[in-house]
Amino acid sequence: MSENGGTSTSNLNTDEGTSTRTNENHFVISKCKRNPVVTPLINGNDNEDELEDEERLLTVCCRSGRLGAACYTLQTGELLILEEIIDRSPEHQIFLSLFNQIEPVKIIMDGKSQGTLINAVKKIVLTDTNDGKCKLIFVSAKDYNFEACKRRIYSLCLPNEPPHCSDEERLVFLRTVVDFAQTQTVHALGAMLRYLDLNWSNLSLNLHGKPEFLSLKRISLHDIVSIDEDTYRGLQIFSSMSHPSGFKKGVQGSNKEGLSLFQLFSKCSSKVGHRRMRQLLRHPTNDIETLKRRQDVIAYFVRPQSDTIMRNICASLRFIKNVNGILAKIKALSAKAYQWKSLYNALYNVVLICEMCESVGQDCEYLEQLANYDTNKLYEMALYMNRIIDFDLSKSEGKFTVKAGVDPDLDIKKQTMASLHGLMSETAKVELERLPTFIEECTMLYMPHLGYLLGVKAWKDKLTMEEKELPDMKFMFQNNDYIHYKSKGCEELDVMIGDTYPEIVAHETRIMMRLTSILLENLHTLATVIDKCAELDCLITISKVCKEYNYIRPTLTADKVIDIKQGKHPLYLASCDNFVPNDVTCSREEGYAKVLTGPNSSGKSVYMKQIGLIAFLAHVGSWVPAAAARLGALRRLHSRLRCAEPVAAHMSAFLVDLRQMSLALQESTSDSLIIIDEFGKGTSETDGLALLAACLNTYLFREENCPHLLLSTHFLNLKEFIVDSPIVKFLTDAELNPWGHSSRMSCAQRFEPVWHAGEPVFVFRAAPGVARTSLALRVAAHSGIDSHVVGRAAHVLDAMKVA
Repeated sequence: MSENGGTSTSNLNTDEGTSTRTNENHFVISKCKRNPVVTPLINGNDNEDELEDEERLLTVCCRSGRLGAACYTLQTGELLILEEIIDRSPEHQIFLSLFNQIEPVKIIMDGKSQGTLINAVKKIVLTDTNDGKCKLIFVSAKDYNFEACKRRIYSLCLPNEPPHCSDEERLVFLRTVVDFAQTQTVHALGAMLRYLDLNWSNLSLNLHGKPEFLSLKRISLHDIVSIDEDTYRGLQIFSSMSHPSGFKKGVQGSNKEGLSLFQLFSKCSSKVGHRRMRQLLRHPTNDIETLKRRQDVIAYFVRPQSDTIMRNICASLRFIKNVNGILAKIKALSAKAYQWKSLYNALYNVVLICEMCESVGQDCEYLEQLANYDTNKLYEMALYMNRIIDFDLSKSEGKFTVKAGVDPDLDIKKQTMASLHGLMSETAKVELERLPTFIEECTMLYMPHLGYLLGVKAWKDKLTMEEKELPDMKFMFQNNDYIHYKSKGCEELDVMIGDTYPEIVAHETRIMMRLTSILLENLHTLATVIDKCAELDCLITISKVCKEYNYIRPTLTADKVIDIKQGKHPLYLASCDNFVPNDVTCSREEGYAKVLTGPNSSGKSVYMKQIGLIAFLAHVGSWVPAAAARLGALRRLHSRLRCAEPVAAHMSAFLVDLRQMSLALQESTSDSLIIIDEFGKGTSETDGLALLAACLNTYLFREENCPHLLLSTHFLNLKEFIVDSPIVKFLTDAELNPWGHSSRMSCAQRFEPVWHAGEPVFVFRAAPGVARTSLALRVAAHSGIDSHVVGRAAHVLDAMKVA
């Protein structure tokens, strides 16, 4: 059927007497053709895998270095508030982390916000990579007035608030959800509520509606491991690739994920799990207890004995949906038949997953929590839906349809309507015989206030009013290609049947609304369990990767240590057969800073990135690719890696390097991991060496508060410009290390090749000491540079040595 008010050309079997609602005021009862051709009924809306893009609005408030925020999802009615947190200027890494987790389409703030925050927001919104997906909206500072914001929050209505409560009881309930002592969060939430009230008609295209709030949750970033966006790209945690077509480039949803950690772990069974995986990687945590609980789940599903239960859980996870969005449509009476089926499947499978966890909960605390959820209400909700809704008939009719036996009055109306369907089909046949022969088909339809009408498809373009007149037919109106008439048969149907069909629809709508109220009463429980199932989906997916590539469970500790044995790069491990593992130990005894030297293409960058990725995986709760690993909880992970395109960043390559190094210097703490790859090479040798030495000294001057530092360089004389003190000593190798010192704060390592027939053979293994040369000419020769060019370079190099 047509959604625009006209009738469809799809044929209906009139003998069965089916009827379909084409829009809110239009019911097709029967159709008749002179030469019928049997075609299958196509229901274009039966798409259970349909996924609507979720659009989120974000309001932020930052005063005196403290950040508060609120987020609203238009399609689902979910409201999130951020617990107030310190966000250091000028980089505002906490805000950037929040932005990347939420991915809003609009950021709302007032013009009196902290200047550094406004600059940080503008960098995101105005960058070329944004492609207009996020817009910045400034509102009046009056919208952020504290007392006005409190009054708006007090008027907030939530589905999970106690029923029949007094105003005082509502205030007590709201104070358990919102901490009014966190002034920045109150400012942000109040501003969000005011913006929604003023702009709802533009946001939802509903002139008479008002914003609905189906849930309110608090999120916290106090435990997050701060990682800047350059580090995310440099370590290939995310690697978004634009569509090659110029027409689709920048269109939301057109990008695809390249080789990255997210791509490796993006094999979740459910779509909510897939979205949760992105959030999980965007929110690495240093809460050791949380990480250990996640490791326990992975440890359980890695075991061969758990394969059966894992397959069963994954089979149920496929049906888990974001029910907030479905319930928002149900509450607005705009839900399609397949969405009711999706809600029922989600309810049924959530209960099933909790029941499956009961048998194994004693082996894992996380699974025990799922097993202990009170799912009786959820089971009752699924039972009500199964007893009330006729899913098969709803699918064929394209609307909410109640089963027989639920309501006696409704059954009587349906029986009356069924007995008259044959009459309407016969009426359509009689009317077709009365019509001129050039009309091939007609349709009987019902419209409120007009009654039963005869629909005839226009037999040619641009008919005049005289041509539209038919014998014994009263012209009513034309809608698209269909002309509607009131015939004698239609007048007889108005008298005999009247409003029976719309009464049936209205009766079923009342039943649907009563069922919806029951569902909304238990929304909070359902949303909580589904959120838990989404995280379980992520952990099961991670366990599959860990099992496939033989990851091991790392030991997490509060000590300041990184000790990895036989570590491997997870992306190289997934894309190549042979990989040389390496060790690393950063501790008080072995040194916190590692200076790496070696020839070009010897594996220095991969070595440092694999350490960063192993540390990152440990902080999302995953196992790691190594033989053994012991890691202390980190607070920050920064890098200076070649990752940003200078053209896209509107900066030179060297300026990008300086910006990354500046962030690493300013934000790093004692419990940070810093990765610096060949800093200083973008300018003259002397200037680059001076900058590198100064930055390294800045870290070493911190003594015991020096972060974990991995630094690769081709400045082989760097030692001459580093502070020489008892604190700065280097591990010595009498034959290979010319620096000749020993230290617990820093050590030098090299990637030295072995020689075979006068040619270097890279073994990609780190060893103590300093490389003697970068072997640039040898690497150039192997890379395809003409031999005469390499020979000329050798002559120039010899001349420089003589000079």
